[in-house]
Amino acid sequence: MHLERSGPEARIVLAAHNAHIQKKPVSFDGQLTGLPMGQHLHNSLGGDYVALALTSPAGHTADMRPDETARFGFAIDNTALQPPEPGSIEAAFAEAGLGLGFADLRQAHETIGPDRIRIQSAYVHTPVLEAFDGILNTPTSTVADIDQ
Repeated sequence: MHLERSGPEARIVLAAHNAHIQKKPVSFDGQLTGLPMGQHLHNSLGGDYVALALTSPAGHTADMRPDETARFGFAIDNTALQPPEPGSIEAAFAEAGLGLGFADLRQAHETIGPDRIRIQSAYVHTPVLEAFDGILNTPTSTVADIDQ
């Protein structure tokens, strides 16, 4: 969405999944699986690119699974989230007991932080402090009840 500004002060807000906006490569189980849009934007825009993630330690998520009979080739399942894995940003939020909160990772003083973040009911292994500028935590994630 283009905001109502032009010239050097113009800004664009782009909503996308955490794995798409992160500034570091995407890996599952140690396997490089993609170079996300966020990495390209960060390389092009430097500090003008800000990646804000959204996550939750509990609740449900919309898991996608391949389904050739579905309209777009996949179905969506309302899946209960398991307790956060140790080393995840979700575990850090749960341990802190903050509930609804925001972590400004640009202010983090640690050099090593959480090494994973949820992607649906799985985890993307990434250096969270480097991959995102901030993370919004909601205490409980829910799935909208819509027709596929």
